[in-house]
Amino acid sequence: MTPVTQILLLTIKPGKMDEFLEADRNFLASTVLPKGIAGSRLYRSPDGKSVVRVVQYESAEAQKEYEQDQALRQQVSFLRNFVESATAGFYEEVRTTGDFK
Repeated sequence: MTPVTQILLLTIKPGKMDEFLEADRNFLASTVLPKGIAGSRLYRSPDGKSVVRVVQYESAEAQKEYEQDQALRQQVSFLRNFVESATAGFYEEVRTTGDFK
């Protein structure tokens, strides 16, 4: 199986960054990382206007399976209250340099 990485760029509505981050934190604290997900990272822009979420799945099949998860669907629907726009794409790693983990 080839790992697949999903990269999402989310522009957050003005004044909603703290609420977005809190809602995201609460969801992650209340759930177990599903089988098939290697891990995820969330990056916040210095200007506080956007975040980038990077999620690595063990395979494209694992990503498709997780996409059907009811708790995830509810969370995505809730987070839309804080999101102005979103762009997502899937990528396969080409190379890594240095100590990047």
